Amino acid sequence: MGAIYGILGDADHEELAGMDARLRHRGAAGASWSPAPGVHLGLRGSAGAVERLSGGHLVFDGAVDNRREIARRAGRPPAFVPEPADDGPLLLELLHRLGPDGMELVAGQMAVAFWEPARRALLLGRDRIGYGPLHYTLDRKGRFIFASEYKALLALNTVEAQPDRDAIQVIQSTKWTKPGATCLAGVYPVAPGTWLEVDAERIHTARYWNIPVRVEHYDEARHAAALRETFLETMRQQIEPYERIGVSLSGGLDSAVMAAGARHLAGDREVHTFSAGYGPDDRELVNAETVARVLGTTHHPLILSPADLPELLPWMVWHIEEPIGREDVAYLYVAAREAARHVDVVLAGFGFDGLFAGLPRHRLVDLGLKLPPARGALEEFYDYTFRSVEPRSLAGRALRRAYFRGRDWPGPRVMGARPMPPFSGFPRDADQPLTNFLRRGFLVSPYQSAVEHLYSAVGVRMNAHHTDPAFLAAAFSIPDELKIHGRTQKYILRKACAGLLPERMLAFGKSFNRLKHDTEMSEVLDRMADELLSQDAVKARGLFQPSYVADLRRRAPGKPYAQERAYRLWSLLLMEMWARMYLDRRGAPPKAEPMATR
Repeated sequence: MGAIYGILGDADHEELAGMDARLRHRGAAGASWSPAPGVHLGLRGSAGAVERLSGGHLVFDGAVDNRREIARRAGRPPAFVPEPADDGPLLLELLHRLGPDGMELVAGQMAVAFWEPARRALLLGRDRIGYGPLHYTLDRKGRFIFASEYKALLALNTVEAQPDRDAIQVIQSTKWTKPGATCLAGVYPVAPGTWLEVDAERIHTARYWNIPVRVEHYDEARHAAALRETFLETMRQQIEPYERIGVSLSGGLDSAVMAAGARHLAGDREVHTFSAGYGPDDRELVNAETVARVLGTTHHPLILSPADLPELLPWMVWHIEEPIGREDVAYLYVAAREAARHVDVVLAGFGFDGLFAGLPRHRLVDLGLKLPPARGALEEFYDYTFRSVEPRSLAGRALRRAYFRGRDWPGPRVMGARPMPPFSGFPRDADQPLTNFLRRGFLVSPYQSAVEHLYSAVGVRMNAHHTDPAFLAAAFSIPDELKIHGRTQKYILRKACAGLLPERMLAFGKSFNRLKHDTEMSEVLDRMADELLSQDAVKARGLFQPSYVADLRRRAPGKPYAQERAYRLWSLLLMEMWARMYLDRRGAPPKAEPMATR
């Protein structure tokens, strides 16, 4: 829970202080310095660190989970037992020995800036999943500027604050960010699993890590045993330094597995679980409480009401920095605020769906691969559910009608945005096509990396299994038929965790944390829209057609919005909140204090 930032080019103290102030929520202490003329580095928070050797200066935010292995690779003696405070020196020594590609060996989440005086070059890097946030831009003076969160870039009046309409279109269509872009034109993320090098001549980027698909054709029992061993070893490394361990617990399988693993390994250490929902009849809260009771964790159920949204959502958007996230992310934010009062680290089940084919749309892929005559229609339906691209064929449109029964609502077209590129479809002529499809999605859009901001904002570290290269290698060694087996998704994960949870919990399906889509929620959304999405406001912003918003908001008196219409309105509200904070007010925080957790 720290931050790094810097400027290549002439800069004054006020500019660095302004960047530092924008990152204050990521840590209490801050520092900046100049290791060479025209080179300015800064960091924020107790988790941030600066290390110096004769060969360079390194600042980083994050943690090395496999620090014992890295100590060995860095040349430390076998008797050396590394502590979290050693992460910075170990990482710097690793880079000196192996170069930037040594990052491939590191498990954990981090953002790194490494200045090499001899080459007059700056290297920026992120962990393979991108949980350690890092952004960069060139300002009007031609300076290269970077920071963990891009609100710090906007503290400089030389940085433009203009919308990237193509990126906004992707969010409005898919609900997640466009890879390689932000909603701010000219502001970019360092890509997960890459280094970006900046010198006097160029900006160059290269991937230091890839996901190899190396399927092993073992029997089911051997795959389950290997996955279980890797799962528990990854968790052991992730919780080893901490006395108080938290788990973000929903009502589904993934978080229950994480809680079971933590309880299995924690010994006499505290294990807390945190869940948020809409009330005592929320099935997700009921399931979570059952899991907590069976495992014997200290459980913290929390309630989020629609009435809380006007105060909660602006802070959620400000911290995440993009207008993304539905109720599940709002629930995570509420739970994270409570977790910060009790634990040092929170484990989340993010990534299991992407590794083991756990989402409903993965079943479409599996069906399309197994039923070639239906492949085209299933690809179109997949593209509609994922990117809001209208089906072209009669069969694709028939699938859409049969599934939604008229309850869907088209996504908005962003004025001035280019059409999205065609969907590349399901893999063809590839061994293990489902696994290769999962790999493609994982490289392009790692799961839930944006929510790291919410945990860092409240001062608690978050981690997930897919930050560990050994766990990823194990996942991508498992054949397709053990991921979706008959009608069961995430089949091998359930088998690997047998004994950690009762059978009835291993049978949990996919969990979706939602608010009640009732008239109370619809009325809250309408009141927010009256303020944020009036016809004059929409017209002045120039992103969406006012007629689209007016049509979307037509609701019969006393009747709630249908779910898809509510989500479209929710996304437009987040977009306008983002625009007011990041375009109009250049990244300044909301004026009202965040709501109290209940």
